[in-house]
Amino acid sequence: MEDLKEPEAARPAPVHSPAAPAAASAASPAAARPRRKRWISVLLYLLAACGLLFLGIVAYAMLKAPAPKARIVIDEAAVIDSVMSSNYGKYSPTKKGWLYVGEDNRTYLMRVVQQARLQDGADGDELYFIASGASVTEGDQAAVYGVFYIRPDLADGGLSEISSPAMHAGTRAVQPEDVRFEALSDNLWGWVVKTRDGEDPRAVRAVTHNVVLAPNGTQIATLAEFLAAAEHAPEDGCAGAQARYDAYQAEQSAAAATDDSVTEPEYEEPLRCEKRRWSYRTATVNGSVPVPFTVTLSGMMNGAAVEAKNWKLMFDTKSFSYNVPEELKY
Repeated sequence: MEDLKEPEAARPAPVHSPAAPAAASAASPAAARPRRKRWISVLLYLLAACGLLFLGIVAYAMLKAPAPKARIVIDEAAVIDSVMSSNYGKYSPTKKGWLYVGEDNRTYLMRVVQQARLQDGADGDELYFIASGASVTEGDQAAVYGVFYIRPDLADGGLSEISSPAMHAGTRAVQPEDVRFEALSDNLWGWVVKTRDGEDPRAVRAVTHNVVLAPNGTQIATLAEFLAAAEHAPEDGCAGAQARYDAYQAEQSAAAATDDSVTEPEYEEPLRCEKRRWSYRTATVNGSVPVPFTVTLSGMMNGAAVEAKNWKLMFDTKSFSYNVPEELKY
């Protein structure tokens, strides 16, 4: 009997798998994505490690590198006092100067007549100064001057001295107005110092020279020496001086006519009236070669005006000096 049969158990609905491929394909990117993230992480770790390594190297280099040396600042008063004492002896408060015994056994009273501190040096301050002194012996016409250049010493962080402490100044001590501190090139400073021989132009020919000085290596070099002034004013006037000169010339001519080489004049060539001046100017500094000097003559000779004349003194880099013609030397 059919109606007495038990109903069949409900069969489970068939499971269709058409979506399975889609699910698999959807799962593939999800599986690949973690791999890309791992590579990015590794790359970031490597970059971070490189950065840390670089910072470590920089820090090590900074620790090992020597600290930059501080620029040297010169205390002018203290340095000058030290240099003067080491070169000229103890300072005399009563004389207000340094008493220096020269190689000629004369005693000179030395004082500073010029000083300049330059603050734009590559390693710090530089100091330039000149000391001058006359003999303390009454009536003794003798004088000396010293030239000093103080600069930083890179070896020990102190100062080094380049100097010429005792130069001949003639018969009169160098005064402050006799010194000019000049820029000679982009990297060279120097002095033009007036020195004088002969104090009484009535008796002698009083001559003043310009002396150009500058540091060169480890010494003070004389770059040039040329006339600045010459004067002779005899008490009997220009007419008397010219008469003596004419007589001398006649004697010289007579000796030459007799061809007597033994005959010599009984006296030196007489001086004539003279009051000449040689002024100078320097060109504008432009480069490492010291600028030329232009020298101009003016004044009187034998009571008459001299013809104006110019010379241009050029610097010779090989000899480290200026070319000075003979007519400007004496």
